[in-house]
Amino acid sequence: MSPKQLMIGIMIAAVFIIVSRSAFIVDQRDQVLVMQFGDIAGAPIAEPGLKWKLPWQNVVVFDKRLLASDDLPNEVITKDKKKILVDSFTRWKIIDPLKVYQVAKTRDRVESRMQDVVGAKVREVLGKHTLHEIVTGGEDGDMRSALMLSIRDLADKEVANLGVKVVDVRIKRADLPAENSDSVFRRMKAERQRIAKQYRSEGEEAAKEIRATADKQSKFLLADAYKQSEIIKGNADAKATKIYASTYEKDPKFYAFTRSLEAYRKSMARQSRVVLSPNSEFFRFFEKSK
Repeated sequence: MSPKQLMIGIMIAAVFIIVSRSAFIVDQRDQVLVMQFGDIAGAPIAEPGLKWKLPWQNVVVFDKRLLASDDLPNEVITKDKKKILVDSFTRWKIIDPLKVYQVAKTRDRVESRMQDVVGAKVREVLGKHTLHEIVTGGEDGDMRSALMLSIRDLADKEVANLGVKVVDVRIKRADLPAENSDSVFRRMKAERQRIAKQYRSEGEEAAKEIRATADKQSKFLLADAYKQSEIIKGNADAKATKIYASTYEKDPKFYAFTRSLEAYRKSMARQSRVVLSPNSEFFRFFEKSK
């Protein structure tokens, strides 16, 4: 190989190396910073396509898509002094890679700092509400959504200087710590037993009142019924007496005879014994029949 050909080969290789070290492709999912000796050389590049830089420069790539971070469990003390563990996740995105690089250098570091901010806001917002409100969502059931929006807005305002934007914060779970669960369950059980005892006591009291009212009404009804029966009996006796008197007036002898027959029938029942003197007035009709 001649010196001329060797020189041409070296030049071609040098051009290839320079081009390969100067050209780079920006993916549509990324945004890029061009760095020169550790300093930022120019504005961030967000437009996708083939780009150029100096051979001694390098690039730092940041994702510009919506990102999700699963936050660490956060211990929160509620307004009613209950300790709970809150498990949440955050959706966020890098909006200013220049700030991200200046304050944290990498995505992992800025994500860690953002999670610290979100955790602090979770403790701050949830600490202003009771456990019941956090778990049930309040009387209207929509308080949890309002709480998450409040956490998101406060956290987004706090991380603005990091070059990121908090898009959403969601609470996945809010549990009591394991060491508190047993005591809480015991208190809940005792409270339910107290309520049940109160209901039973109120029920027994109401039952006593109902029974007393029923007994009073029963006695009143029985007394009224007895009164009515006595009135009816009195009226019947009066009518019977009137009938007897009328009958007696019409034929006293026949009345006496029928009354005696009735007396015989009642006194001389089957297998009965009556000891009387033969001259007794009771048998006067037997004597006359001879």
